[in-house]
Amino acid sequence: MTRKLAGFGLAFALAELAAAYLPPLASLLTAALFISLFLFAAFTQRRAARFALPAVAGLLAGLVWSAAYQLAVVKPAQSLAGQTYACTAIVQPDAETSWQPGNVRATLLITQLDGRKTSLKVYCTDLPYSEAGDIITGQFQLQPLRADSYRMSRYAKGTWLGASYQADYIWQGTSDALPYRLYHLRQAFAKRLTTYLPQNLAGVEAAMLLGEKSKLTDEWSDTFRTAGIAHLLAVSGLHVALLCGLFAMGQGRRSRFLVPRVLLQITVLLLYMGLTGLPFSVFRAGVMFLIMLVGSLLLQPPDSLTALALAAIIIGVQQPFAPCDIGFQLSVCGVLGVLAASALAKRQTQFVQVRYAARHNQRRQTALPLPLAIVLRAVDAVQTAVLATLATLPVLLLHGMAASGAAVPANLLVVWLLGPALRLGILALVLSFVPVLDPLFHGASLLLGIVLRLMTTLAAWCAALPVAHIALPVRYTLWVLAIFAVLAALFWRTRQLRRFVPVGFVCAVAAVMLGSTMQRDVVRLAMVGTAGNGCVVAVQNNRAVVLYRGSAANGRAVQQYLTQNGAPELAAVIDLRTEPGEMPLQAAQLLTIADLPQGLTHLQLLDTVEVDLLHTNAAALAVLDVGGWHAAASAGKLILADPVAVDLYCAGGSCPEAIQAKAILCNQQTPKWLSKAGDTPVYYDAETPTAVVRPGKSVVYEEVQPLAVQ
Repeated sequence: MTRKLAGFGLAFALAELAAAYLPPLASLLTAALFISLFLFAAFTQRRAARFALPAVAGLLAGLVWSAAYQLAVVKPAQSLAGQTYACTAIVQPDAETSWQPGNVRATLLITQLDGRKTSLKVYCTDLPYSEAGDIITGQFQLQPLRADSYRMSRYAKGTWLGASYQADYIWQGTSDALPYRLYHLRQAFAKRLTTYLPQNLAGVEAAMLLGEKSKLTDEWSDTFRTAGIAHLLAVSGLHVALLCGLFAMGQGRRSRFLVPRVLLQITVLLLYMGLTGLPFSVFRAGVMFLIMLVGSLLLQPPDSLTALALAAIIIGVQQPFAPCDIGFQLSVCGVLGVLAASALAKRQTQFVQVRYAARHNQRRQTALPLPLAIVLRAVDAVQTAVLATLATLPVLLLHGMAASGAAVPANLLVVWLLGPALRLGILALVLSFVPVLDPLFHGASLLLGIVLRLMTTLAAWCAALPVAHIALPVRYTLWVLAIFAVLAALFWRTRQLRRFVPVGFVCAVAAVMLGSTMQRDVVRLAMVGTAGNGCVVAVQNNRAVVLYRGSAANGRAVQQYLTQNGAPELAAVIDLRTEPGEMPLQAAQLLTIADLPQGLTHLQLLDTVEVDLLHTNAAALAVLDVGGWHAAASAGKLILADPVAVDLYCAGGSCPEAIQAKAILCNQQTPKWLSKAGDTPVYYDAETPTAVVRPGKSVVYEEVQPLAVQ
């Protein structure tokens, strides 16, 4: 029964994911393909029928529920776009400072719309300064959400529209509803917790224990992400398991302390879920543990896969777009990787026990010698880190996030410190409420600081490893992972998993060599930074060149882009601004167009990339030559006697008539110059529109959509 429920629940979540991302016809065709495969497996293999038939039912249920929810909830809400309304709204806890002075970006829960009661979430980027829990009124224009990488995540949280503030902002007070009370309580706890902690480490502990990231510095956030252990800074199943373990006294399913212990764990778990703000990773983990705790009250054996499937069903029924959230995806895939490692470790232990008993002429399997048991536990730890990393890798790649080659050693070195950090954090927080115990509070904070210092030092060491920064081609890596998954399933099915190790190693070496050959001399040209005035980043053979324009904020975007794409050596930065300001980037070669003589300058930058720089009185033009294929970027008001013909123009706030391009790349959805583009194809992406150039062979535009000329 449990495995049938697992098949239904996981298929239910996959169907909701397909319905959210794919057009209706494509989602139906995809579901039909999987249903055919499941039915074929069910009728050809009796053992497979126990999982395949419930999976078919889960796919159908997920599609039907998603379609019904979109028709009943999403479509009516999105039909409000395009109009201005008088709104009463509550500012949600995700409020943060906007790029516009005096404004914040926040999700608003609209409770009244033109005097009508409602419950509608919208995302506003230009809200006058407000704080979480504030009740406000004003005129807002509702509009579709921007088509960027955050849209599906906002759908997962029930936010269907964007909003632009128009006028009549009035602060009406503060909401005393439970979510906002818990938010302020979390902030108060974080302030108490970090009283005696070093300032640069306080944000790390607050993020790990309470999910409060307002004090987390960019330095540590980037370090943990580069090391592949960013999940430690987001409260998830690991944190929830450690917290529940603190109250696991009176172990044993028939212990007289079973009922009070489980009730205590349930109470603490519910409070902790609310206190952290209930992100999807906590929601998933909390529901899983609640199911397993209730099962223990009923004296039922725990089954993690079934609990995971039930959690997916509960979350998916509550919000069919929940599987689109990256936190949900990473959480579920990470758990599946851990469960696979656990099943593999169980088989290995049984195999070793049988061999050991046979070698020593023992009729029964006995406890293994301590050295051999230690070796098995070490192998289990490595396998768990490897499989959890591989399970989450496709999610990271599909969402355009960086993969770390140091994830396995970082997890082995750092994760074990999470338990002491959480326990000492809880102890320090409890002691902080008793003034007479302030010396003990100070001592606990001192010990906690030592643990955090060790944790961050190890994380920084792992992040500095050469293998920490790797750039993986998304489609190629996904194909390789799919092939490995099929091979592993075949070897598992035939009970020859030992042979998969050498076969997998040979395949991995071949995949790396083939991938390196395919990527040699390939140039990735991306627009990065502010919409309408982004920088141009060219990367070839682990070296990068930046054509810089815009404000200093673009420097942070470029640094983040380079980190996510293998941290290539920054060979040169060419500042195209005619009035240069602050330059946040450091490179082996830094050229400022204002310092160059007027006229044409030719430079050799990368292996097969050259650049021609044109400096005039009021403008600058850079033309990259990639094996005869030309891409241009400009700054200022460019006027030339004769137009320049290029293959691609990376457009900013203007599209000069002096440039004749075969295609235009931009990161602004409604540029003012769009009507002047004529028949020239315009490719757009809100984040990083990219052209992949194979010199002398092909040019492919990745993750872009064509803009219709107005």
